[in-house]
Amino acid sequence: MNKQPQIVNIPVNPSQNLTINTQTNHDTKNQTLISAHPHQALTINTQFIHDPRKYIPNQSPQNDIPESSNSRNHPSPKPYIPRSFLYSETEIHEGISACNRSIIGKILTDKSIHVSSIQNGLESIWGAPEGLQLQELGGRILQFFMNNQDDQDRILQGNPWIFRNSWLVVKPWDRETDIHTLDFDHVPVWIQLWGLPPHCKTKQMGESLGALMGKVEASEFYEYPGKNVTIKIKVAINIHNPITSGIHVGNPI
Repeated sequence: MNKQPQIVNIPVNPSQNLTINTQTNHDTKNQTLISAHPHQALTINTQFIHDPRKYIPNQSPQNDIPESSNSRNHPSPKPYIPRSFLYSETEIHEGISACNRSIIGKILTDKSIHVSSIQNGLESIWGAPEGLQLQELGGRILQFFMNNQDDQDRILQGNPWIFRNSWLVVKPWDRETDIHTLDFDHVPVWIQLWGLPPHCKTKQMGESLGALMGKVEASEFYEYPGKNVTIKIKVAINIHNPITSGIHVGNPI
């Protein structure tokens, strides 16, 4: 007794992706037929994706055409998908505008990070910048979007920040810079120089001493209440090296 082919009706929602894998079997006793109503879209052995950039051509189209189909002798030409695309400035104007109001940052920690908890914490630390949104870029690197240029400048000026006992190093976004090449191993810190005699308390002395520890970004006088003046320097130090506790200073003359 011959077994009748099994008819399978598959409802298809046009708004959904559908993948059906079938195997051609010339034994009619075990043949499986797949049918769909005329108003339904059916994709066999491939996946329909709305984004053409993710299109993957069928790897074996000939094997998926039934023997009775005339398409085997007259296959449809494959659509040509370009391998490169040159965009205009107009197409990325909106993205550039948003990124110009953003900051790149990295949390220097071995702990796992969660964007939602980071945003809640930073809204308090940063004074709730208007429109603050976070996007994770990988490798604990984050991009912080905001609406106000003044907030952006203030946050960059306060670099580095402390977030849950870890340093958060922030840098301005730059279109020409690959974020994964940014240097997050050096952070600027303020260091006070105590014990210098009055005639050695100069900005030039601060710059010379600061250069022993890293790249000097600023050297200033700092006046405490009571007219006690000292030198403070802003130096970009390597986070992997401890800050020296003291330096012997002398004059060869």
